[in-house]
Amino acid sequence: MQPSERVTKAIEAANKFGRFYCKFVSANDVNLTRAHQEGIYIAKSAWSIFFEEEGQKGENKDRFVKIHMDGYSPFDSRVIYYGKGTRNEYRITRFWTNSPWEKEEQVGNLLIFIKADFDNYYCYMLDQEEEIETFISTFSLSLVKNNAVYGTDTEESVSSIEQRIMQAVLTFGAKHTEHFPDTIVLAEMAREILEKFNRKVLSNPDTTLLKWIDLEYDLFREIERNIYQPYLTKPFNELDPLFKFANSALNRRKSRAGKSLEHHIDFMLTEFEIPFSHPGRTEGKKKPDFILPSNEAYANLLYDEKNLTFLGAKTTCKDRWRQILNEANRIPEKHLLTLQQGITKNQMEEMQEEKVILVVPKPYHNYYPEEYQDKLLSVNTFVQYLKEKYAV
Repeated sequence: MQPSERVTKAIEAANKFGRFYCKFVSANDVNLTRAHQEGIYIAKSAWSIFFEEEGQKGENKDRFVKIHMDGYSPFDSRVIYYGKGTRNEYRITRFWTNSPWEKEEQVGNLLIFIKADFDNYYCYMLDQEEEIETFISTFSLSLVKNNAVYGTDTEESVSSIEQRIMQAVLTFGAKHTEHFPDTIVLAEMAREILEKFNRKVLSNPDTTLLKWIDLEYDLFREIERNIYQPYLTKPFNELDPLFKFANSALNRRKSRAGKSLEHHIDFMLTEFEIPFSHPGRTEGKKKPDFILPSNEAYANLLYDEKNLTFLGAKTTCKDRWRQILNEANRIPEKHLLTLQQGITKNQMEEMQEEKVILVVPKPYHNYYPEEYQDKLLSVNTFVQYLKEKYAV
């Protein structure tokens, strides 16, 4: 599938100017919570994208910037650092009132601010999952923490886990100079590294799952850098090999991200001794991600349907959640474990009507509209439900 014109322009602008901040729009950003805070939250790590100097506790400061969007007249927004009292945060205000978007419908979309110069920013909103994945994969970003900063010169000390990652990459690179590890191997490497620092990783399945995903991304990026180094230091001379190389890298990034979540769920269910089949097998050639307790139980028409569980796994679910609806006819209520960081009220209502129950890591619950947060299951709650259901 060819990238849309919108994401192509966003990628071109990001490449041209080289510095940007992007984030998933949360319920808090559009005032769908009771936080009573105005504007779009900006991570502290992005301060250099919006200010010349980092904000200091005890003071507030602000400035106006010009926002440019394709097809619309530029408008002014206000970037603020709140440092007085108990607050210590950055926000962008006067944005939604001037933008062409209906803010409540942007929850879960990817918002990108590209810094052209000190006063001017190009802004893009990506609302299609394919667009979002293409942008994220193009720049090899991890948005497990909801946001990403690209192109800053801010240096951070190397943590012990980062040192362990580099050591693992060097060990892997000594044996494999040209080939990437299978996605399941990457997932295992990430879990092994984390386990060395915390042997009780499964005591909190919600945060553990996110740490596995994030750490695996760091591993992949380092391995990718090592393997691709020879290609980046020598010119291609012709366009066709260059395009082939770029497409191969982009497709690999997308493929890894899609499989990663399934591998970690498989491992987690195994560790908790919960019976399951992965992949599932239902009517015809349908292959849902997980069927519990087993494919054999599903195929046995004498087996009580109330004891069957459907579990889908999708990193994002803005639109793709509909793909699971017809994957298991015997199970009307379907669980979907996702890393999606917020969706709109309308999308939540559609899912409820179709009996889709979202399983979302607990740290992401606040990104959803407040009145629907109690409809979400945390990973830990879902695991406990399965343990009780299958008497583990």
